[in-house]
Amino acid sequence: MKEKRKQKEAKAKWTFMVYMAGDNSLSSAGDKDLKEMRKVGSTADVNVVAEFDNAGKRGTKRYHVQRKGVKERVVSLGETDSGDPKVLIDFIGWVAKTYPAERYALVLWNHGGGWEPSEMDKIARSVKAVNYSGRENIERRASSMSRAFFRTTLEKIYRLPSVAARAICCDDGSGHSLDTVELDEVLAQAVKLLKQPLDILGMDACLMSDLEVAYQSRPYVKYVVASEESEPNEGWPYDAVLRKLVSNPDLPTADLATRIVNAYVDSYTKRGYTGPVTQSALDLSKIDELTKPLDKLSEALIPRMATANSEMDQALRATKARFYDSTLWDVANVCEELAAKTKDDVIRQSANEVRAKLQPNSKSFVIAEAHNGTKVERCGGVTIYLPPRILIPISRYYGDLAYARDHRWLAMLQAYNTT
Repeated sequence: MKEKRKQKEAKAKWTFMVYMAGDNSLSSAGDKDLKEMRKVGSTADVNVVAEFDNAGKRGTKRYHVQRKGVKERVVSLGETDSGDPKVLIDFIGWVAKTYPAERYALVLWNHGGGWEPSEMDKIARSVKAVNYSGRENIERRASSMSRAFFRTTLEKIYRLPSVAARAICCDDGSGHSLDTVELDEVLAQAVKLLKQPLDILGMDACLMSDLEVAYQSRPYVKYVVASEESEPNEGWPYDAVLRKLVSNPDLPTADLATRIVNAYVDSYTKRGYTGPVTQSALDLSKIDELTKPLDKLSEALIPRMATANSEMDQALRATKARFYDSTLWDVANVCEELAAKTKDDVIRQSANEVRAKLQPNSKSFVIAEAHNGTKVERCGGVTIYLPPRILIPISRYYGDLAYARDHRWLAMLQAYNTT
């Protein structure tokens, strides 16, 4: 009994994990982010732990990050494949045993520079892709497929039986769908290892403030912090984020998530960055507040699609906040334009009900949202999968996602694409 009490007392208040998939063009950005973490470092209350798969011959290392790197514990792992979900799960398991805490944050770091062509070539050849050539590798590297987080996502696409089938998957958002399924499996394992849900899942990666991702994560995570837009290479300002946590480790989780959102966008406005940036914090316990009115909108659109399809086309053309080769769209911006373009009162009311649920509020699904730039000025904090009909087919894997199975959006997409 005494031993159990000692273990409980030894727990930190937080363990802040950063999994850095940096064996790519972003390796130097990872070095900079480690320097930012070292400006703050760990304390008795907060463990800052990173696993960094670096480019070159340095291999993968685990860090119990300390201020200025003084007396920093470093574990060398040699070469690993940070795109392998098993490597990420192993990191979480090590953290659970070595740095237990009352609350956990996991940040998945991959700024979106994409897989190196040589790595994609290696994966294609390892799965013996049919009729594969170096020219196809160049085309895949230029597609959204190159931004897949997990190696297993790429393997599944390269295993398709023809070049044409792979090309369709590269354009239809399959990488996004497959990556989300892989993430579900990782998070399920994380909960088992930590023996509790993640308090914050942070995505220092592109395009992850997305309804399908949030819905897939909801059994395992309390709050998601992520960007709708592609991230600049600088990513999160780790020094600003960790200062807020270390200075007040008793801060409610929702408040910490909100502060991360504001610190992220502030870091870019202060340096005069002119490109679009977004960041959102989502309370996954409130996700039904958005899925229910979206179901209502879908039910309004489906039987009216003979006329609504052209109104949808007009709404999408007018929507600025579109991402991932125009397959991910800001929900609020689309509904704003649809409400303006439709002549149907039921559709207009349903679209406005969705928009009303996307007003950031500490008690809502979107608890915080910040952005900068004209492209994203009407963002409401979360995207949804909406491929333009005819031009881009519905992902063959979209139906595998929990949100597609549980709700009516897929049926609406099918009606939109076939009417």
